[in-house]
Amino acid sequence: MANTGFSIELAKMSKSYNQKNNVIDKMDLSIVPGEFLVLLGPSGCGKSTTLRLIAGLEAPTGGKVLINGKDASKMNAIQRSIAMVFQDYALYPNMTVYQNLEYALRVHKVPKQVRQQRLTAILASLNLSNYKDRYPSQLSGGQKQRVALGRGMAKKSQIFLLDEPLSNIDVQLREKARDEIQKLHEQNGQTIIYVTHDQQEAMALGDRIAVMNNGKIQMIDTPENLYHNPTNLFVAQFVGTPQINVFKANYFNHQLLDESGAVIANLTAYQDDGLQEDTDYLVGIRPENVQLTTDATKGDFQVEIESIVDYGRYKQLTLKVFDRLEIKAVVSDWQRHGNQAVYAKLTSKAILLFDARTHERIQPSRKLEPVLE
Repeated sequence: MANTGFSIELAKMSKSYNQKNNVIDKMDLSIVPGEFLVLLGPSGCGKSTTLRLIAGLEAPTGGKVLINGKDASKMNAIQRSIAMVFQDYALYPNMTVYQNLEYALRVHKVPKQVRQQRLTAILASLNLSNYKDRYPSQLSGGQKQRVALGRGMAKKSQIFLLDEPLSNIDVQLREKARDEIQKLHEQNGQTIIYVTHDQQEAMALGDRIAVMNNGKIQMIDTPENLYHNPTNLFVAQFVGTPQINVFKANYFNHQLLDESGAVIANLTAYQDDGLQEDTDYLVGIRPENVQLTTDATKGDFQVEIESIVDYGRYKQLTLKVFDRLEIKAVVSDWQRHGNQAVYAKLTSKAILLFDARTHERIQPSRKLEPVLE
């Protein structure tokens, strides 16, 4: 695939609607030509505002947006070469589905035969062929969103901005629509910025993911690094299903101790990292790294199974530890006979430590592989 997309750079970009409310706070971000970047975060974190600033629909109150190295505020719409899919559809109510998709192509004088071939393929890929003569008022919310997505796909711009484009689409069609977006990216090499609050969607689509909160990028990296090496507690908790287990533990003599004094795990990998003796830290452990057994060995601690949810390909267990702490475990197969005691072990190679005050990640002195012991 030859990259045809434009580069995008946000240089100390800020946006506020009054002096006390910074929606975007001095954001720095570089996107290379042809990259698929996902902006991921909770509602109100500034994802959509960032997209609108890049599109030129709003002006930053500080900093700059650069497209291909040029100040975007001094470029016209044609020079920016941006297509955008809005969360609220933004369809022309007096135009049919086909006319909505065709409008931008007509404006740019794309030959009629090319228009027809391109739109016929898009309508088929989004299951809209039978609705091409309908008006937006005659469509469901999911159908409207697919039309908005198709309109952006038809334009073949250098930059494609998508704001929660699949949120109203039925589950059965969501995966297909996601595949079409990926195929579009592979074929056209557009620079794509995709906004979502769905971390599974983000992990499936993005070359890189920028996790946002409170108008700032908390971390930007590949899906694998976000999951295994989060930079802070927010990223660790926002990425991953089921959510990461987090609890407080005391560090003493290379060990993590529960408040009752029971040993939870050994931390030899952290021995040169300046951890303070007899100090509380926040411990993170992914549910799949909680090992269960009915045969206790050194380092295991007894747990009580409170509930089991069977998802078919895996089971999610909620465990009570030391009569007070709840953690979750994910296992591919689990069989227990009668009232056998159950024991758990935290995979020390996958334990994540966070400062209890700042919530910043404490990196181990040697690399911890994300595998079971």
